Amino acid sequence: MNPKGVTIWFTGLPCSGKTTLAKAVRDELERRGYYVESLDGDVTRKYLSKGLGFSKEDRDENIRRVGFVCSLLTRAGAIVTAAFVSPYEAIRQEIREQIKDFVLVYVRCPVEVCIERDVKGMYKKALAGEIKNFTGISDPYEEPRNPEVVVDTDKETIEESAAKVVGKLEELGYIEKAKPEFVAIPRYLSDKLKKVAEKRGMDLQRLVLSAVTPLVQEATPDLSPEEKEKIKERLRSLGYLE
Repeated sequence: MNPKGVTIWFTGLPCSGKTTLAKAVRDELERRGYYVESLDGDVTRKYLSKGLGFSKEDRDENIRRVGFVCSLLTRAGAIVTAAFVSPYEAIRQEIREQIKDFVLVYVRCPVEVCIERDVKGMYKKALAGEIKNFTGISDPYEEPRNPEVVVDTDKETIEESAAKVVGKLEELGYIEKAKPEFVAIPRYLSDKLKKVAEKRGMDLQRLVLSAVTPLVQEATPDLSPEEKEKIKERLRSLGYLE
């Protein structure tokens, strides 16, 4: 169900959350029925750019190769998620012009937070001088000048960041806006429910919600009594509970 291909390019410091966010976006798009291909640094370094180092020239060549693959997939109608540090503005602009249908997501995160998240110890080795040309420590990261989306992964949940990206794709026309989910009620049952609602001086929506709410609360035993009470208060304020 892909009306038009597009590359969603996630850039940011190492350990900023690019791959995690790309996966969350891919999962949501696939849930909606879209065909998605995913590329990230670990995979392409192993299969596409084996032998390249981490000098500026080699990094640019790595991104250039990835960009070429993305352009082919995008032209074929795929949605592509690509998660790469890609620290240099010039090469990002080059692949944008090559791909055309290109959405840049700047995964912004303070380097101190990235260091805390680094389970592989890469930052520690870079600070000790064991890894050369490490972005954010011994090599610069050039912030994007005009990204379509900026997310702050130190402040937002993964769901909030993914919603920003998906919302931008909807806004740009690459995907359709999500339709609200609903449950169809058979006519004979809705007629009976309307009569019950009338007897209780309620409309049908309020009756159904008042009946369903306790079931939902039972299905979420992890909620504290205080949280459940807040939910009830909110429903009362909306007129769904007496």
